[in-house]
Amino acid sequence: MLAWVLRAILSIEVLGLALLCPALAAEVGWFGAAVGLVGLFFALQALLLLPAYVIAVVAASPRPAGVGGPTIASFLAEWLGFVLAFALIMPFERVWMGSDAVGRLPSGRRPVLLVHGYMCNRGFWWWIRRQLRARGFAVATITLETPISDIEVLADRLVERIDALIAETGADAVALVTHSMGGLVARAALRKAGTARVSRFVTLGGPHHGTVVARLGLGRDARQMEPGNPWLGELNTVETTEVPTLTVWSTGDQIVVPQATSRLAGAREEVVAGMGHVAMAFSPRIRDLIVADLAADDGAARSAPVA
Repeated sequence: MLAWVLRAILSIEVLGLALLCPALAAEVGWFGAAVGLVGLFFALQALLLLPAYVIAVVAASPRPAGVGGPTIASFLAEWLGFVLAFALIMPFERVWMGSDAVGRLPSGRRPVLLVHGYMCNRGFWWWIRRQLRARGFAVATITLETPISDIEVLADRLVERIDALIAETGADAVALVTHSMGGLVARAALRKAGTARVSRFVTLGGPHHGTVVARLGLGRDARQMEPGNPWLGELNTVETTEVPTLTVWSTGDQIVVPQATSRLAGAREEVVAGMGHVAMAFSPRIRDLIVADLAADDGAARSAPVA
């Protein structure tokens, strides 16, 4: 569903720019018009990010000592990641992602399951999945449909996906790597089904205590991510998970605001400087943090040459 929506939005943007092309070509020629309209398309994507960045600055968390905040370079990296994710990869995720089959794993091995966040699909993980597979990990994904559903409903689907992946691979458990709302979906799934089938839990930019930016979102899940809402308060009555957990958050996150709401009691924590929310999916720094944490799980780790 989300891929269809993103393709529709992309088509409207392209059609609108195409309608401007003849008038612009009359002034600067067809080549100049094409260059100008491509530039305008990318500028529009940057403008979509600005409101969230304004909110992020106004409501920012105090930064840990020695950790910097957002910079022009981090904004540009987020802009590029946003264009790649929402205009190129996720609208056509079937083309980019291909088969998600993992197959039977050797005894003792465990697969890694990547869980995306709000208004995304499995295409969000295109780069990270490639990087993990190149390092010898057996990696699968999930698309949580619909993108505006109740998080409890999405958690049921995650439990089903975990069960199916365990049946496919013959493993005793899976390692979960999540981004944004995916962290809440995973926590709700662990509450429903218990922790026996999850060996590790990595949460990137998770709005574990709510984000003010959710007030701009659509759907039941957006309401559940607002600070102070009853569903989130109930989830956080048990904040610490029994599963070994790594929470990664950024001082430059423009979607999870205040940024420190990503913290979880009892979790190992890594704070990165200035990185945007979507840029996490294309960051070598984030990749290395994930790989190091998964390597601590003997069942998920596997020595292999890097492609």
